[in-house]
Amino acid sequence: MNDIYQSCENTFFRNGPYFHIYTTPPESDLLFVSDADFKEATNIIALASTGSRGKNLAYAIMSNHLHCLMAADREICLACIENLRRRIGAFLRRNGKRIQSIEFHMVEISSLKQLRDEIAYIIRNPYAARADVNPFAYRWCTGYLYFNEMIKDIPTGIPAQEVPILVRRAIKHERNQEMDPTLRILDGMILPQSFVDYRLAMSLFENARQFIWWVTRNVEAYTATAARLGERKVLTDEEAYLVAITRSKADFGVDKPSLLPLQQKNSLLRSLKYEYGANNKQLARCAGVPIGYINELFPLSAPIK
Repeated sequence: MNDIYQSCENTFFRNGPYFHIYTTPPESDLLFVSDADFKEATNIIALASTGSRGKNLAYAIMSNHLHCLMAADREICLACIENLRRRIGAFLRRNGKRIQSIEFHMVEISSLKQLRDEIAYIIRNPYAARADVNPFAYRWCTGYLYFNEMIKDIPTGIPAQEVPILVRRAIKHERNQEMDPTLRILDGMILPQSFVDYRLAMSLFENARQFIWWVTRNVEAYTATAARLGERKVLTDEEAYLVAITRSKADFGVDKPSLLPLQQKNSLLRSLKYEYGANNKQLARCAGVPIGYINELFPLSAPIK
């Protein structure tokens, strides 16, 4: 065990406990659509995090759900959830959304590895869902805050208490205009760097290279986290092929899946499908077989287990 890892582990134990808070996508309609919606969602997370007195280490806002990772006691995280529920509910009513309620979940984090997995999962979430997203530059996620030398050049906004009362009321949507003095505001949005403890999150990784690997290359951890949270796994084509090679070599001693005999190839395909959520087109490319053969093995109407 090296000194850097030991420092990360000491930091982990000193600042816990930790909880991953997330919502289930509603069956119909979207929560957030426009930039204005995403700005308001950012404000909601900021107000809920600071209002509960927990430390927000990471978050991601998607059109139909959100994730937050908090360093705080269970009671504080439960208070944060109630704050989020109340504020999102008010937002939906103001905007005429048909969604009646949001289903929240909370998972406790028990180890440094799991914490790294969950942070990486949150940052990777937008990237997994959209091919046009850079996980380290997506505006509605905290990926751009970590190990970023350009952070000092990002506008710092105005301290919350120096912003006009009407602006603060518009952000909070309530008469009480008091806000945490550490918050800073720009163009009606609370800036993430003023309420996310990204420095603490960074100190839980040994260096930038490890952090980037954890987000972009640690496919096994990503799929395990998705399964733990009960969410659908979404692999990129590159990730599916990387997993195919790794599993083929580990299970059968062959690092080129297309060279496997049919029985072993079918075993690998089932693993990629049911353990990693690879789609049929990815399976065909990974194993070098016709798409028609894959569709016979895994009919498109069949649910992913």
